[in-house]
Amino acid sequence: MTNPISLSALFQDSINRAARLIAPSLPFAALFVVAAGILVWAAGALPDGSASFAFFSALTFAALFAHALFSAAMYRATLSPARGLLHSAWKLTLAWMLVMIVASIGAVMILLFFSLIGASLGVVSGEAGQEITDMTAQMRAGGTFWPLFAVLVMTLFGLFWFAVRMMLFAGATVIRSQVHVFRSWSWTKGYFRILAPLMIVLIIVPVTLLTAAAHGVSDAVIGVADTPVKAGLSAALSVLILLPSAWLGHGFAVSALARLLPEECD
Repeated sequence: MTNPISLSALFQDSINRAARLIAPSLPFAALFVVAAGILVWAAGALPDGSASFAFFSALTFAALFAHALFSAAMYRATLSPARGLLHSAWKLTLAWMLVMIVASIGAVMILLFFSLIGASLGVVSGEAGQEITDMTAQMRAGGTFWPLFAVLVMTLFGLFWFAVRMMLFAGATVIRSQVHVFRSWSWTKGYFRILAPLMIVLIIVPVTLLTAAAHGVSDAVIGVADTPVKAGLSAALSVLILLPSAWLGHGFAVSALARLLPEECD
């Protein structure tokens, strides 16, 4: 049985847990920063060819596993895991791969939907390279702007609702050392009005502000990333600046998971 949760109690506990996640996860945070920088450097430095593609694929998987180690270390800092760190990180890597596949399929369906509905509403470009402002004027003149905008807003809200409902999958995967991508779906049922505001305050807002700060600092320190080395350094610096948002987000996820995780597997 899940415990009742309140917004204020969950917020305070999320902040407290976020502070406790920092020290245990610092070595893995450094590993992820380095892995992200190497991955971006390799994207621009490697030549074309099958060997380079295979090497870049291996680097991508290594960066994903480094992220999983960082994330698993944060979840394990205040919760009791079923298995060791490496096993939990491996399961989390598999879970993220499944989520990325599902997200890719959903993104293709959404793009296809808006392409078809845009064409059916007469939102077509008459000339190559037509500006978006011209497209907007065309939509307003044809009376199709607001209907399509309403559909877009509903789609974005649906994506946000889906993200809130799925927010426990990573923590559940780490703690139980089993892939829990869709098993955790029912755990957040009935708690959207509590979890959604905190996701905005503790995840979306920090990520947005720190991303803007990362761009500014990267431009000031490194300048234009016109070489693979500069691109890699810029990526590593950006990930470093974004680390506080990871601690806040995981503190929120850990706090929610501690309250909503069932005692027995579904």
